[in-house]
Amino acid sequence: MFHSQVFIYSRFSPQGAAAIVRAQNEQYVDIMFRIHAEFQLNTPPQQPFWFTPAQFTGHIIINRASSHIDFFYLHVPSDNKLNVDLEWLNGPRESNTMEVDIGYIQQMELRSSSPSRTIGNVRHPEKIKKREEIAWISEMSERDALDVIEKEMYSFKQVCPFFIL
Repeated sequence: MFHSQVFIYSRFSPQGAAAIVRAQNEQYVDIMFRIHAEFQLNTPPQQPFWFTPAQFTGHIIINRASSHIDFFYLHVPSDNKLNVDLEWLNGPRESNTMEVDIGYIQQMELRSSSPSRTIGNVRHPEKIKKREEIAWISEMSERDALDVIEKEMYSFKQVCPFFIL
């Protein structure tokens, strides 16, 4: 866990999370997701300090029997020059004492180092395949999956572009 005071329904849009099944076969399901969350770093009586990454993106590959997780990766994308918002109060009233800054974090991630353990009496297959070795029956590219998720989170992205020829 990154921090104990995380809020998935943040003060500003977009809020929450969206996910899509990116790929599947008889044994596995690959789910891509995007989460918007903010962290309240201070606790009373200190003034609030909000740390809001632009987004968390990731995937999870689970066994169809729901017995284990084979792969998990969650990160703040770092391909843009700015990817985090910082806000804090310097006085008793929010209206005239709010300070705001935006910046860049090079790396913030959670990653599984190995598949999860089994639940109950269900056993792992002898050889767990690496993510790249799994043969999918149906799949979409990661870019296409992220585009679908983005359209779900931002309704204006659902509008088809208008071109003047």
